[in-house]
Parts: sequence; structure tokens; C-alpha cells
Amino acid sequence: MEVHHPHPPSHKKKWSEYIIEFVLLFLAVFLGFIAENIREHVGEQNRAKEFSASLVRDLQSDTIAINNQIKTSRFYIAVSDSLLQLSKTKLDGRNAAQFSFYSRFAYWTQPISWNRSTFEQIKNSGSLRYFTNVDLMKKLLEYSAIVNTINSEVENNKIRGNMLLTSLNSIIDPQLHQNLSQYFLATFDTMSTKTKESFFSYKTGSLENKREKIMEMLNMVIVNQRNHQAQVDDLGQASLLAAELIDTLKKEYHLE
Repeated sequence: MEVHHPHPPSHKKKWSEYIIEFVLLFLAVFLGFIAENIREHVGEQNRAKEFSASLVRDLQSDTIAINNQIKTSRFYIAVSDSLLQLSKTKLDGRNAAQFSFYSRFAYWTQPISWNRSTFEQIKNSGSLRYFTNVDLMKKLLEYSAIVNTINSEVENNKIRGNMLLTSLNSIIDPQLHQNLSQYFLATFDTMSTKTKESFFSYKTGSLENKREKIMEMLNMVIVNQRNHQAQVDDLGQASLLAAELIDTLKKEYHLE
């Protein structure tokens, strides 16, 4: 005997119920999208703050390096002036010793220890988009450009320094050169008057018979001196930009 099960009565949804379901689904997707965007934005802001703190540390370190290089460049300018002034005298006795002394520092070059790791990381990873402050971005790019310009100048100084060393080898007394090799242009101001006087009193031969080589050397010194003078201006601009960047980064990302 067959048993017939009654079919449940079918329920037809009203069009308003479909609209409500659609609206609820739409809201769920939309709110999920908003939540994801907020999460990404917060994450990017946190990442930007981390990068900013690291940039500030790098720029503070750069500022120290910049100030040291400005000091060294000014020493070079002063040394060059001394050489040019002495070259107008008869290069015998004390004058020859003094000229030899200053010649030791004429070929000196010093690279700048920039801290570029954070900026390079930001640039290479595409994280520049985290920084939405247009003025900040402009200053970062300006700073990067002037660093590249200064590095080119330093490289040119190095090339001319090597050329100067070749000239110096045929001018300065090797023993005096060896005695002077423990002193550096960057710490020129730490040399005592007594030490300088001992070098100025060094018994070296006349340099009058080396005038041709001396003129060759001095022409290169003049070019290097002019480059150092320009470098002081560029370094001063880099220092100002670094200070502005540090101030902007601290304010923008509430850094201490």
C-alpha cells in the first residue's frame, strides 16, 4: 500500500525580501571592503612612521658627516691659500719646509659617510607611496639629488688628489712625507703649534729647482680649492634640507 507524503506548501518570497537580502549582502561586502581599506591604511601609516623614524636617524647621522666635511673643505681652502702665498717666496730653508708641510695635505680627499639605506629601501620597495605629504616628498627628492651632486664632486676631488700625489712625489722630501703621514686634513685643527713648528723647522733642501713641478701642482690645487668652495655651498644646502626634513618628519609622524 503506497503512502503519499504531502508536499510542504511552497513559500513565495515577496520582492521586498529580495531587496532586503540584497541590501544586507551589499552592506556585508561593502563593510568588509571598508574594514580592509582601514586595516591597510593603518598598516601603511605605521610603516610610514617606522620609515620616518629611521630616516630621522639617518639624517641626523648625515648632518654630523656634512659638518665634518664642511670643516675639512675649509681646511683645504686654507691650506691651498698657504701654498699659493708661500709659492711667491723663495722656497729655501723654512719656506721650503712650510711649503712641503702644506703640500702633504693638498692631495687629501675624504669620502662622506652618508646613511642612505632607509631612503634606498623606501625607493626600491615602492614604499614612497606611504608618504602623502607632497612637500615632504619634494624635500626628500631634493636632498637625494644634492647628495648625488656632492658625491660627484668628492669623486672628482679624489681623481685630482691622485694626480696631485704624483706631482708631490717629485717635490716633497720622502722622510718628511713619512713623518707627516700620521696627520690628516680632517683633524688639522688638532695639531699643536709645537708640532707644526717642528715641521716648519725641518731641514729640507731648496725647492727652487722644482718650480716647474710646483706650478703644475699648484694649478691642480687651485682647481681643487675652487671645487671645495663650491662643495661648502652644496654641503650647507644639504645641511639645511636635512634639518627641514627632520623637523617635517617629526611633526608629520609625531616623533620625539
